[in-house]
Amino acid sequence: MTEKRYLFTPGPTPVPPEVLAATAEPMLHRRGPDFRIVYERTLGRLKEVFRTENDVLLFAASGTGTMESALVNLCSPGDRVCVVTAGAFGERWAAIAARSAARSTGSRTTGAIRLPPTTSRRGSPSARRASC
Repeated sequence: MTEKRYLFTPGPTPVPPEVLAATAEPMLHRRGPDFRIVYERTLGRLKEVFRTENDVLLFAASGTGTMESALVNLCSPGDRVCVVTAGAFGERWAAIAARSAARSTGSRTTGAIRLPPTTSRRGSPSARRASC
C-alpha cells in the first residue's frame, strides 16, 4: 500500500500522484527559452483566475523576497513606516523595515512600532488604531 503524501505549506494538503510524478521531471531553468513559454502562459492564466485585464506580477522569490520588494518599491528613503506586529509575519515586516531604514538613512532607527492589543466595543480583541 502506498503511503499518502502531504504538503504542509499551507496544509496539510494531499498531493495527487500525478503532481508527485511531475516533480520527478527535469527542471526548467528560469533563464532558458522553455521557461519563458511556461511563465508567459502562467501569467495569462493568472489573469483569468483573478478576472483582470491588468498586469499580474509573479515573483520568483520567497514570500519574504516579495514583502521586501513591496516595501522598497513603495517607500522612499527616509519615509516613516508603521508596522503593527501580532506574530511572525508582523515581526518579519518590522525586520524588513528596519533593514531598509538602516540602508536608506544610515541610522539604527527601525521605523516600526509595537501597539498593545485592545478590546473592541463588541468584546473581541482588535488592534488599536495608530497614527504613525
